[in-house]
Amino acid sequence: MRPTTPAPAALTAPLRLPRHSLLAFIASTSVMLISAKYAWYIIALQIVLALIADRRRWATYVAALLIPTILIHGGISFAISSGAIIGGDPIESRGVQLQMIARVAQRNPDGISDEAKKNLSPVFNLDQMADAYFQQDADPVKSSGIQAKKVSYKWRTVTPEDMNGFNKAWLAIVKDNPVIALDALLAKCFGYFNVTDRPYVSMDYYVTSDYVQKNSTWIKSYHHDWREKVVKFTKQWGKIPVLGWFVHGNFYVVLTLLIGAAEVIRRRWLTLMTHIPLLLLMGVMITAPANNFERHMLPVAFVFGFVVLTYWRDSHAEWAKDVALTSR
Repeated sequence: MRPTTPAPAALTAPLRLPRHSLLAFIASTSVMLISAKYAWYIIALQIVLALIADRRRWATYVAALLIPTILIHGGISFAISSGAIIGGDPIESRGVQLQMIARVAQRNPDGISDEAKKNLSPVFNLDQMADAYFQQDADPVKSSGIQAKKVSYKWRTVTPEDMNGFNKAWLAIVKDNPVIALDALLAKCFGYFNVTDRPYVSMDYYVTSDYVQKNSTWIKSYHHDWREKVVKFTKQWGKIPVLGWFVHGNFYVVLTLLIGAAEVIRRRWLTLMTHIPLLLLMGVMITAPANNFERHMLPVAFVFGFVVLTYWRDSHAEWAKDVALTSR
């Protein structure tokens, strides 16, 4: 009896999702849009890639991805433009640029031209910027976070018009100091891709921070000591060479990149297309204010098991196809 080649999973799966699966899909999209500013960029890319890779289910993607994005992101944008809610400060998304400027101001202040200084003066105090620079975290430079703040970013007086010359000044500084600027970029993001780098802020911070253990209304009295024991255990585990990698996010980031490289080598373009949003998430890590901040790696760690399962499924299908061809 001749063995049959298994059909691709995308062709054998049901065309319409069960109602509860569709509702869960819509709910996950909505939570993502509500909880993260950059979510709509990732979802927009997901919509395009999903329609390319699996256009037979276009109605599902419209209902679960496109409509929630239009309603939630569109509603938030309208509320901001109408003044109903206050929009975020755009400086929060400029962590890479700020670290480059601050490192140059600290290491080579004479390398900043007078024109660049003039363009930056309404927005930043360069002397304070240089003093506040810390390669692991852009928060001190933009006068935010929980640290003692130096007035580097003139947030009380800056206007949107003051920011008009920011990009021009940044580009001029990078052009005049390319090595220092590149060092600043790598110093603020290398930990996301280096399994031997310890987290700057690990996930146990959110278990035993003062917000939970001291300042909360009632949570601080519930399993207070148990949380301390859990954090102590995970910290000790994380310090063990090699074995400690399993409890750190960058381990799963690196493995996901390796699987992606293997998919390119095996020419699994449709599968790779479904994993492109994870690459976009890694781009978010690079632009995040801090280096090796583990909460930014949670999405990759959460879906890593499914990435492995997908790779195994595709490999099994290829193996079955090869067996069928050789047995003819």
